[in-house]
Amino acid sequence: MFNKSSTGRSTFAKIVAIAMLCFAVGGAFAQKQTTIRMAWWGGETRHKATVAAAEAFMKKYPNITVKTEYQGWEGYYDKLITQLAAGTGPDIFQFAIAWFGDFQKNPEMFADIKKVPGLDIGGWTQTSFDYSTLVGKTIGLPLGANGRILVYNKTLADKLGIKIDGYLTWETFAKTIKEARAKDPSVIGYSGTMDQYGYPLISWLVQKTGKPYISAGAEFGFTEKDFAEGLEMFKGWFADGTFQTLEKTVLLKASWSDPDWLNGKVLFSETPVTQITQHLKYKYEVGFTRYPVIAGAKLTGVEIGPNLMFCVNAKTKDMDAVVKLANFLNTDPEGAKLMALERGVPTNKQAYDVLVKNGMIDNVTKIAMKLIDDTDTGKFSYFDPVEVRDLLHTALQQVGLKGNVSADAAAKEFYTKASKVLKNFK
Repeated sequence: MFNKSSTGRSTFAKIVAIAMLCFAVGGAFAQKQTTIRMAWWGGETRHKATVAAAEAFMKKYPNITVKTEYQGWEGYYDKLITQLAAGTGPDIFQFAIAWFGDFQKNPEMFADIKKVPGLDIGGWTQTSFDYSTLVGKTIGLPLGANGRILVYNKTLADKLGIKIDGYLTWETFAKTIKEARAKDPSVIGYSGTMDQYGYPLISWLVQKTGKPYISAGAEFGFTEKDFAEGLEMFKGWFADGTFQTLEKTVLLKASWSDPDWLNGKVLFSETPVTQITQHLKYKYEVGFTRYPVIAGAKLTGVEIGPNLMFCVNAKTKDMDAVVKLANFLNTDPEGAKLMALERGVPTNKQAYDVLVKNGMIDNVTKIAMKLIDDTDTGKFSYFDPVEVRDLLHTALQQVGLKGNVSADAAAKEFYTKASKVLKNFK
């Protein structure tokens, strides 16, 4: 009796074990093998970090193959929009917020991030998503936090007995430079690229008017008269040595390529937070402070917020795989560590906390982040067309170069031509 029952139980156990094995094997085979494409631009360190993250993801999800497509900046945008228009675009791709204007009338190429099932978006604030929202549709996952701040030669300031305490207004900014030049006339107050002259002018305009540089309706927030007033102020600063002469800087690709800045003769420049480490390589000590702000200004007009994001192709054939990859890169501790700071300080709190915990965000970056947090008063502009920026640079060159034209004439030319450009975004 005992032997018969034992044999029966043994046979039953074997049947159960075989069934479980078959179920497990069947489950493994049931995992769909799929391939998704991921595209971005950048330099070698960004490529290396992102490829490593993709490889780690594939180890965690062996049924998903990630085909990485990466290159430098040149040609990336044209290639991307051509593929998207043809329906052959990558499943997930890096995108610049500056390109929004080109998709104002056709945002259907992008998946609405807030409506994608399973996508972990809890680590982002609504403020971050405001920067990746196009025509009411959240089209991307904001990446590195960025913002523009002033950098100054602390060694030079200390030598001259100049104290740069607290936050500057435009008046105290000019007064500080005047004081430095009174003590040493060879000192140059400020130097930068054309963008690094353009952004301060935009900031001043927004502060003066209390309106975004370009509104959501593609209208300027300032008048031609406001623009002429700003140009006149900058024209005076070019003339009196507050600003480095444009003859020396008009072709610069970066402020740190100005020999006078490198040799410690310039007091101020400005920098995006993502490039502050570049300013720690000089032979002199630098300090950082907030952009100058008009006393009582409602908006600072400073470019704050993420300028890059990952977008999802609305036509992807495997949204589930794309969601898994996006979550891994932005919220998984392993993915966050591998992605590191290659696209700036993460705007996603989960990723940021991982990097802080692992000592991957230095004290200087933390100070810079505090500065942009103190500067942020919302979007400085809803559009930033390249054509308008070029016209702004032209206006600055007209008043800043020798043989310059009047501020009124330069303002009239800018406002007329740039307003025509904005009509394309309405």
